[in-house]
Amino acid sequence: MIMKRLMALVALASPAALAQSPGEGNIPAPGLFDSQILCSGQLPAMPPTPTVAPEGDMSSQLDTAIGMGNVRITNQGVLDALGYVVPPLGANCGQGENEDAFTVAGQGAVAVDVAEGYSALLPHFMEVYGDPGDAADIGTAGALKNARDDLARAEADDTTAESRLASLRSAVTRAENADNAARAKFGEVSGGTIGDAAANPVYAAAIAEWMAQSAVTRAIGDYNEAVGRAATTQGVVDAMNYGEYVPLGNDALVDDVIVDVGGVPTVNLARLREYANADGANTATADADGVYDTAGSNFNAAGNLVAPNRLANGELEAVTESTLVWVARTNLDERRAALAALKKLQTDNLNALLQPVIDEGVRRAQAEVDYYDTQLRTALADDTNRNTVTVDNPATPENEAAPFSIASRNADHIRASNERIGAEATLKEAARAREEATAKVIAQFSSPQSFYQQLVSRREALKAVADQAMTDAAEAAAMALTDAQAVLSSYESLVADPDSPVAGLIDTLVETDGDDGQALVDAISRTWDRTAENMGTIEALTADTDEGAEEDGPITANRKAIDGLTADTDEGAGQDGPITANRKAIDELQQDTDMNTDMIAANAGNIAVNASNIVANSGRISHNAGNIAANAGNIGRNAATLVEHGALIDRNAGHIALNSERIGANAAALTMHGGLIADNRHMIGELSSDLDMVRAGVAASIALSRMPSIDGGGLSFGAGTFAGEFAYAVGFQRKLGLTSFDIGVTSSGGEIGAGVGVGVKFWD
Repeated sequence: MIMKRLMALVALASPAALAQSPGEGNIPAPGLFDSQILCSGQLPAMPPTPTVAPEGDMSSQLDTAIGMGNVRITNQGVLDALGYVVPPLGANCGQGENEDAFTVAGQGAVAVDVAEGYSALLPHFMEVYGDPGDAADIGTAGALKNARDDLARAEADDTTAESRLASLRSAVTRAENADNAARAKFGEVSGGTIGDAAANPVYAAAIAEWMAQSAVTRAIGDYNEAVGRAATTQGVVDAMNYGEYVPLGNDALVDDVIVDVGGVPTVNLARLREYANADGANTATADADGVYDTAGSNFNAAGNLVAPNRLANGELEAVTESTLVWVARTNLDERRAALAALKKLQTDNLNALLQPVIDEGVRRAQAEVDYYDTQLRTALADDTNRNTVTVDNPATPENEAAPFSIASRNADHIRASNERIGAEATLKEAARAREEATAKVIAQFSSPQSFYQQLVSRREALKAVADQAMTDAAEAAAMALTDAQAVLSSYESLVADPDSPVAGLIDTLVETDGDDGQALVDAISRTWDRTAENMGTIEALTADTDEGAEEDGPITANRKAIDGLTADTDEGAGQDGPITANRKAIDELQQDTDMNTDMIAANAGNIAVNASNIVANSGRISHNAGNIAANAGNIGRNAATLVEHGALIDRNAGHIALNSERIGANAAALTMHGGLIADNRHMIGELSSDLDMVRAGVAASIALSRMPSIDGGGLSFGAGTFAGEFAYAVGFQRKLGLTSFDIGVTSSGGEIGAGVGVGVKFWD
């Protein structure tokens, strides 16, 4: 509470305000803030289950949910954590263990207004943008976008009927009206519009948070779809058969050396000694033809990895078999897991006597991993057409499958996997942005300035609602008055003619003091008498004597005259009566008039639509003007940022140029080293051959030196060996007087050597 007081004082109390005393206009802080913003004390310090790993932790709940990226995120707890926002009223305010209930009585009208402002804003946001936690809810903004997109596609299609375009344009107009109405309601609550919600920092932060939650919701949907596509494409590849697979013959590494202890891969040291051939008794065997049997071990006596083979037509070849791709993938994964366990033992081992065995085991396990990795890669690169349908009917190609192979299906899987990786990165970034937005909302709730601004906005919104209610009541009263005046006017028009039956009936009601029955009898009696008089008059007026107009009654005479005027002979205007001739002429004129009337009505409708559009555009122009002003500020900030980035780019360009020079130098050095290495390999090969010859020469020298001397001459033999090389020698000796001759021939390593010697005796 002391910290809140200090914060409120720093944020709100100017020197002039501090000099004032209560009641002289100073902001009622920190007392009001301390007592009324209690709901902010119940806000969580951060999301209850963070989706971003806290400092010092290796993984977050999101990392755990994603795992290896092969399972959709459906756990409700994880979804709640990813979409977490500061909850509306009732979930976060006044719910402390020792606090009063969050009501006007418990916390005061000010605190309730502040919290209700945040809570009341959400449903209006949802009406415009949809529920942030439901990707299928697009709100009026999304509906308007869809309507405009539908119209744009239809207008781009020359075959679209005009009636269809008219219907789509009407749909756009309805969507615009609905969106404008929803945004207007939002403005009533927030005291602004969605575009300029910065009028209230709490509202602005809330909108940003809900937008961030919507991004997370969409990212989850995209990620789950990408995971599904990746799993489906891998399933297709794994189910395909590869016929040239060459497995190793011994599975001791994954069956015996590594054992599962409580779900943890553990090394069996006794089996490891056998696997590493520490006792020299566990090797692959080869027969006289060089055929390797690897049932006992995958490594020969020299410790080199060998594969099972056989002799076919005098040539050694690998023993292939047919296997599913998932089996090849499993073989590799199992050996990778075994290698990881051995490497961990290699790192953790403290027994120096055991280290050579572990090192050899790691070397051999790495060789098996590399071998099975090559086998899987070879299988995945197989482009043999696996389509068994022969395209033999060009008339019905849709009934026949296109060519496909393991390689093409694996390419589909790689694309899907890359999309999944991208979706994962997008989801992680959306979750990070959502947590940042949530933290900003909490910060605004805890700020006195934001608190008071929200309070003002909420009170203004409540006043606007009350004012609107009064306006509605006044409009309703005005409409009721108009209706009453219309009823009065209708009555006056009914009794305006004193000779009308209505007037007579009313007069009779007045005479009988409102006796409806007597008034009705009197009115009928009077009407009957008058009717009888009228009948005689009517008979005289309608007399028809057939003796000419002079003897007929006036009405009959007029009727006969009218018949003559309206005669229609169908023989042309010259034979018709004058009235009929005029009527036909009027009908022709009326057709032209109707056409003009239709055109006028259509134009009137278009004018009304244009007027509505002009009104709507006026609102948009005002809205765009605000956005342009905001963008101008953003452009200014971006310009400064671009200048800063320009300096960084220049510096990076220098680094890149320097690195390019160094890369070039390294490339040249690598090329030179490659040549030197090749030369060294050649020289090593020559030295190896020379060394064998030297060993053979030493053996030959020994063989020659071991031949004994024979007095008087004769044949002698000798043999010698050195470093695995054997030599044989034969010599011939002859003595002639004081001179002795000695000739020797030797053979070693496929080479022949010879020597000759002569001795002369000068004294006895």
